[in-house]
Amino acid sequence: MKSKNEIDYYLKKYNLETYMKKELLNKFFIKRFKKEEMIFSVEEESKIIYFFVEGKVKIYSAFYGNKEVVIEFCRPLQILGEIEYIQNKNINVNVEALTPCTVIGILREDFKRMISKNDELYELLLRTITNKLTTTMRHVLNYHQMPLKERVLDYLDELSSHNKIEGIKYIEMAGFLKISDRHLRKVLKELVEDGIIAKNGKNIELLKKKKG
Repeated sequence: MKSKNEIDYYLKKYNLETYMKKELLNKFFIKRFKKEEMIFSVEEESKIIYFFVEGKVKIYSAFYGNKEVVIEFCRPLQILGEIEYIQNKNINVNVEALTPCTVIGILREDFKRMISKNDELYELLLRTITNKLTTTMRHVLNYHQMPLKERVLDYLDELSSHNKIEGIKYIEMAGFLKISDRHLRKVLKELVEDGIIAKNGKNIELLKKKKG
């Protein structure tokens, strides 16, 4: 009963109930992921569609000897696994929980029944995919026009939980920012000297909120 109440709560919170067939609502289930737990992994069979309703996730791919290449950070509401559903392929990215996360899941075959002859849900799915593409394009265009310090702070802000980041991967960060590890450490040192961040090994605390 508790699970059903939670599902009803999130469906209403994000106005999802209007897109769903009532007779199939019992096919939804709640799932929780701990911090740093994998939600999806590359080449995993695509079996489930997730409606991401609480937390923060990192989406990244792996190239060149499993080196992580960050694609984006996501907050609710997002649909996870929808592109693989449309393409009918295995999962093609890694999705990792940066904080404790909650999702509403539905098995692929049940989602197929849910979306069949359901124009509203199909439009939501396409709108979600289109929004992801346009948001990513806009972010890339704007991001690389930002001064480097602002880009570093933007990355740290996305990665942080309560203004803190533990166990940061500097090589991954430098790769995302398209700078050398040495250059990154120089910028971080300047941010420490400016009193904007505090740094202790692989742990960072944001002392001042990002502008805007």
